[in-house]
Amino acid sequence: MRKPYSLIIQTYTIKTHIYSNCSYLLLSNCKGKQPETATHIPLKPSQHRVVDASHLFSNSQRDALIKKISQYESETTNQIAILTIDTLPPHTSAQSFGTNIGNSWGIGTKEKDNGLVITISKSDKAVAISTGIGTQQTISDYECKIIIDQLMIPHFKTKNYYKGVDKTIDSLILLWD
Repeated sequence: MRKPYSLIIQTYTIKTHIYSNCSYLLLSNCKGKQPETATHIPLKPSQHRVVDASHLFSNSQRDALIKKISQYESETTNQIAILTIDTLPPHTSAQSFGTNIGNSWGIGTKEKDNGLVITISKSDKAVAISTGIGTQQTISDYECKIIIDQLMIPHFKTKNYYKGVDKTIDSLILLWD
């Protein structure tokens, strides 16, 4: 037995309203949970290559890192930035966040795209070395992972963040040259 035409239309109309209401709720909930990475990117203080928002370094350690990075940059034009944060934005990896930071801050020259960002998220226990396209031709993601695993993490486990980052910069400079 076939359903009367008016009953089919009513059923279709009810289903349409239910689907549209459910879709609206799902989309509005998803939209609220999407990370807005651009709003989470800290502003870079003028001419600083080390932004220590988590206060992992003493003032003298931060200054020593800045000096090392600045000296290397003046010799080669390659640019290094270090960012420490307490936590990453939701649904964001340290790697992608570092890449966004590098792009936002303009790390690396436009012609060579020769920059890299070391991102350290203290609470998340996440670390990444994000490289520009030009830098990737010299320093691979695999080499960055080895540096993180063998130099950074062992020092970070003993809370010696400065030594881990300092040794990392030395290794990256050796690979870059």
